[in-house]
Amino acid sequence: MKNKFFHKNNFIILLSIPLVLSIVIFLYNKILALVFLLLTVGLYFYLKNLEKNMQYKFQSYVENLEHDFTTITKDIIFDMPFPIVVIEDKKDIKWYNSEFKDLFEEDKLVGTSIKKLIPSFTNEKFEDEDRIKLVELNGRYYEFYFNNVLSKDDGKELTFLYAIDNTYDENIKGLFKDKALVIMTIYIDNYQDLRASTPDRDRPIVFAEIDKLVNDEFTTLGGMVRKYENDKYIAIIERSNFEIIYNSKFEILDKVREVVDDSSIQPTLSIGVGVHGDNPLEIYNDSSMAIDIALSRGGDQAVIKVEDNLEYFGGKSKAAEKTSKVKSRVISHALRRLIDSSSDVFIMGHENPDMDSFGSCLGIYEGVRSRDKKAYIVLNSVTPAIKNIYNKSINDLEELESFIKTEDEALNIIKPSSLIIIVDNHRRNSTEGPKLLSETEQIVIIDHHRRGADYIKDATISYIEPYASSASELVTEMLNYFDDDFEARSTVAEGLLAGITVDTKNFYYQTGVRTFEAASMLKRWGADSITIKQMFKDDFEIVRYKSEVISTSNIFMEEIAIGRFEREIDGSSLIASQAADDLLNIEGVKASFVLTLSNNKIHISGRSLGDISVQLIMEKIGGGGHLTAAATQIETSIDEAENILKNAIEEYYKEEEDEGNSD
Repeated sequence: MKNKFFHKNNFIILLSIPLVLSIVIFLYNKILALVFLLLTVGLYFYLKNLEKNMQYKFQSYVENLEHDFTTITKDIIFDMPFPIVVIEDKKDIKWYNSEFKDLFEEDKLVGTSIKKLIPSFTNEKFEDEDRIKLVELNGRYYEFYFNNVLSKDDGKELTFLYAIDNTYDENIKGLFKDKALVIMTIYIDNYQDLRASTPDRDRPIVFAEIDKLVNDEFTTLGGMVRKYENDKYIAIIERSNFEIIYNSKFEILDKVREVVDDSSIQPTLSIGVGVHGDNPLEIYNDSSMAIDIALSRGGDQAVIKVEDNLEYFGGKSKAAEKTSKVKSRVISHALRRLIDSSSDVFIMGHENPDMDSFGSCLGIYEGVRSRDKKAYIVLNSVTPAIKNIYNKSINDLEELESFIKTEDEALNIIKPSSLIIIVDNHRRNSTEGPKLLSETEQIVIIDHHRRGADYIKDATISYIEPYASSASELVTEMLNYFDDDFEARSTVAEGLLAGITVDTKNFYYQTGVRTFEAASMLKRWGADSITIKQMFKDDFEIVRYKSEVISTSNIFMEEIAIGRFEREIDGSSLIASQAADDLLNIEGVKASFVLTLSNNKIHISGRSLGDISVQLIMEKIGGGGHLTAAATQIETSIDEAENILKNAIEEYYKEEEDEGNSD
């Protein structure tokens, strides 16, 4: 650092003193004053020379220090006990130390691409926002840090990387992960039906075999199993051993299903898995939530909950119809109490509604009116799928039109004391009025689709029964328990029967005893089959468009029909779904998919005869539905959407093949 003595101000003060003295002495003795002046000039030149020498010595000191520091730095870098490498243009190796070279078998590394040497860096851009990269090399873990600099020689960008061996910490993390607890809640789905259908002499053997299978599945892997009810178990296992069960895709589901060979009722399990949480209680709560989802999706499957994500295994079998209507009666009475305690009721189905969505809305509307409460149906637009039933309902039910509101209109009148009833849907963003859900805490869900990951949480009542043919079937059963003398108006009954008819494809698919019982009840309430038939009549253009889809469709993987409807018109999704139904009539076709343009998205309708789960295929690309009917929407081009669909189908077939080979 420069000597402070030679600061400019100090220099001036030092010279000004003899100069002032010379002036004063000049008044008394001119010769003596001249001598002082000469001394002042000599002092000036002496100080200037001294300052120059001091600056020279300081500059020499700095230059020698820089040279010494460069030498020290080079020595330190070469002797660093961790790998160091310099790359040019973010890929080619320009320099490295011996520690880095020891990580690889190659003799010459200069000029080699770092991305070829370390595949983990293939997509690495070495940008400032991502300065750490964990890499596994030869069984050890290294954290790579980097800095980007410009070369003084040629101006090229150099990236300086150095690695810290973090193997010990990663091994500790792995040990904690392997030893973490996984909690599973396990239910026998059809315990009561199985018990009733099994002869007395065989009953202990059947349930003992199920107990043995469940216990062996976990205890052989060091897990713990406890049976706390006749049909319920809880299992706790370490994460590392759970991976074995996970990789087997929960083969315990298949093993239990094979316990009974000579009975029409096979035992099935539902498993809810919690794998993440700060403590055992949080993991157990995730497990409980997962088992609820598994049951609401029809059972015979495992659901894994990891934070906000859900993963499904199984669920390929059709949901078994429940013979008891106790739950329907209990839900009906609970719903009636909620209606009575609410100021008014808002009813809505899913966006782009079909007959089941609108028909079940009509049914709930009728039930609410029977309790002397105001009921509003939230409907943003009349789609071609409901045009006929909508017009008939408006004409026959004089008061109805004034109680049909758009989402924006409903937002102006809804209150915290209002009740929202959602039918034929359980997904927040798929409802006709998602904004309404934040206006009240009283929400009821009535649906027959298998529950997906984005379901509406914390509903007051969640009545999701995948065994049912339609939401209209569930609503019809509930209305029967509203009052002893309840009877819906004939137009409402026709709307409900139309909903059942469309979802069962004229009582072909997903049809059980309770479906026909609901239909007979609607007939007693005045539903006219001829009127229902007229509701399903299509315009000439729709018939022509469906024929166009069928004629241009292709067969994929020998048993999948894929068609495209590339016109964006009102009702394009209806045409797609109906064309998908018709494609199943082709010999050898077990499943069909039709893609179409709808609201700037690609809508895909999937249909199946039951051998192939279109629901599992649609879930792979963000959709959902049933074993035999499912759909999704994708924001992409129709060509890209078809490629995505084909990849999902191939992935589904591969999973089926893997499971077949494991058997």
